[in-house]
Amino acid sequence: MLEGLGKKIQPRWLEVQVANLTCPQCWVRYLRLLRESIWPGGVLPKYPRPVRTQEQKVAAEKQALQSLMGILPDTVVQILGVEKCQLSWSLVLESLQQPLINRHLIYCLWDIILEFLDLSASVEESTISTSASDTPDNPKRMGVSP
Repeated sequence: MLEGLGKKIQPRWLEVQVANLTCPQCWVRYLRLLRESIWPGGVLPKYPRPVRTQEQKVAAEKQALQSLMGILPDTVVQILGVEKCQLSWSLVLESLQQPLINRHLIYCLWDIILEFLDLSASVEESTISTSASDTPDNPKRMGVSP
């Protein structure tokens, strides 16, 4: 068991929380949110968004911090403390302001999604079945049943 500040976190609890965050319904929600943020209303915008003011950026950062704090279970907040949780999320938000980190994060997420979808297995299966059916002495190709 993981111990921190005198309290114990059950590994099974952590496993369930991660499973809940990565369930198919959540992936659908994440992808819809991503699609809607890139193509609002299903249409790519004609013009780029206007540049945000510093006040708008600060307000968005506060709102993001509040939202992120809201997804943490109360148990985690009690164990670590509100200030440490806010500091951790602030560091995450600050890290996401770096283009190189964002690019790497996107590549990693796409890698995870592709692995989750397991497209390589379906490509290999279609290649094997196509090459097997293309052989000249294949009875199915010649119209003869085996």
